[in-house]
Amino acid sequence: MIVELLLLGILFPPDVAQAGEVEPWQAEGFGEKLEFAANAANLEPLFFQPLPGDRTEVLFPKPDAGEGTVHPQGEIAQGEPSTTPEGTTPRQGTPLHRGTPGEQPFIPERIPFRPRMDLTTESKPYLASPAITVMTPSGYGAGWGSAGFGLGLQERTRFTDTSDGVGGFGIGFGNPRENIGLTVGITVTDLWGDAFEDGSVSLKLHRQLPNDFGIAAGVQGALTWGETDGGTSGYGVVTKRFVLDDPENLWSQLYLTLGVGGGQYRSESDIQAGEGTVGLFGSVAVRVAPPVSAIAEWTGQDLTLGVSLVPFRNIPLVISPAITDITGSAGDGTRFILGIGYGFTFDRL
Repeated sequence: MIVELLLLGILFPPDVAQAGEVEPWQAEGFGEKLEFAANAANLEPLFFQPLPGDRTEVLFPKPDAGEGTVHPQGEIAQGEPSTTPEGTTPRQGTPLHRGTPGEQPFIPERIPFRPRMDLTTESKPYLASPAITVMTPSGYGAGWGSAGFGLGLQERTRFTDTSDGVGGFGIGFGNPRENIGLTVGITVTDLWGDAFEDGSVSLKLHRQLPNDFGIAAGVQGALTWGETDGGTSGYGVVTKRFVLDDPENLWSQLYLTLGVGGGQYRSESDIQAGEGTVGLFGSVAVRVAPPVSAIAEWTGQDLTLGVSLVPFRNIPLVISPAITDITGSAGDGTRFILGIGYGFTFDRL
């Protein structure tokens, strides 16, 4: 069950899941980026060209000219007409200011364009964003054009010394910005045993709301086959994103998630007693750096602490190691778990 839940957080990290929907800068940078033509850096500098009728020669004051001496450029500065070539019309305009005696006038020769920032040296945004939950669902989800593969591992299962792993695939449908999105996830359990003989299908309906809210309702294990220990668990969840700084800076974003659910989101004691209760789950995730999030999460049964990171800028790979069952309210001690997700987008039809 724990590994199956682990896929929820890493199969669709928030920004990847919302690629083309919210992000941001995202998917989860936010914002538009200006693109420049490739030949913009090859423009020649601008030269001043003489206008017909202009007096293009510039006269310098003589070195021995004393104060009060009037030079030809002084006459032009006063607005007195200069001799114009025959057949031309003098250029009308505002008279130049009088030059200070002994001061060399400015001679415009050429004005280069401002150096263009080399976009090839700028940092490109990451193709993926770190996850905001470890094992619990968030209020965000995938729309049409987003999909991903996931792998979940744990060093041992509860009350055993046996390792376990699951694999999964998820795909999005609909448009959560304009109406409703649907995320469908297929999970195969017991990778170390009879692979593909046990598994489940999970569904999540979700909608993006104004002010960076996301709301979702879903069923974990809506369809199952073989033997799965997760059962069927319905839930509802809300996520809110707070922008603290520019996405490229440290400590830039905060995500708060709160949900309620039955099944595996209840306490371990209620599950063992067969109580028909519901449980609360939630998480706090801080974007420590553009490729790294720190996550604290209550799964409905116990505390989980982990990180999620994107190790490569140009590869949409997300790795989420964590320690779960920290408080001892479930299981028989802390355990190490690991989630690996690879998200991708395809052309929207």
